[in-house]
Amino acid sequence: MSEFLFPSIGGVPLNAQGVLTSVGIAFLLGLCLSAVYLFTNRRRGYTSDFPAAVVLLAPLMAAVIFLVNSSVAVAVSLGGALALLRIRSNPRDTMEITTLLFAIVIGIGCGTGYYGITIVITAILCAVTAILSVVKFGVPKNNRVTIKISVPEDLNFEGTFDETLDKYTLGFDLQQIRTADFGSVYELKYIATIAENADRRALLDEIRTKNGNLDVSITMRDYDSIPQK
Repeated sequence: MSEFLFPSIGGVPLNAQGVLTSVGIAFLLGLCLSAVYLFTNRRRGYTSDFPAAVVLLAPLMAAVIFLVNSSVAVAVSLGGALALLRIRSNPRDTMEITTLLFAIVIGIGCGTGYYGITIVITAILCAVTAILSVVKFGVPKNNRVTIKISVPEDLNFEGTFDETLDKYTLGFDLQQIRTADFGSVYELKYIATIAENADRRALLDEIRTKNGNLDVSITMRDYDSIPQK
């Protein structure tokens, strides 16, 4: 059993038993990884088909290792296929990219026969991922938002909304000014930290009284750094 889990030389026998064992272990580890991803993203949300893709990616990668089997021609073909896959794919965020890379590592580990090392690494990293999610590591404590305000072209918007934003936010910064509707409207984009007890509806209402009742939106997002008063 020890030699099976921690072989001195990697490799999977290219027979039915070896292939099924490797793919089966990769599938189980991919299933564990997918379960951890679902747990850590239960509040943020996720694409519905992504967890299933993670489960399948690990055994697929193990199968790829079998097919390459030290063949230079097949390896080059595989590189072109993966490049095409990268162009057609669009992971939503950093965590999705990390999860995909994790599934690929599981597939490579199982495809090369290093089952024990792969199981240990998967168990440790899944536990670390779950712990970081529970303790909310790196999650900002304040409410970071994007505030977009449309103003008519005849309104001087310089400093017009500063007093209102000072009242309802802990800090804000004007990030972008652009024109819309063929120049008839300006759109201001602020990055701000909303105070915990702030009335967001009142904030919107006060802005609307100053921008001629044009569009105003607040988008909830997390930012690394927001100016503070």
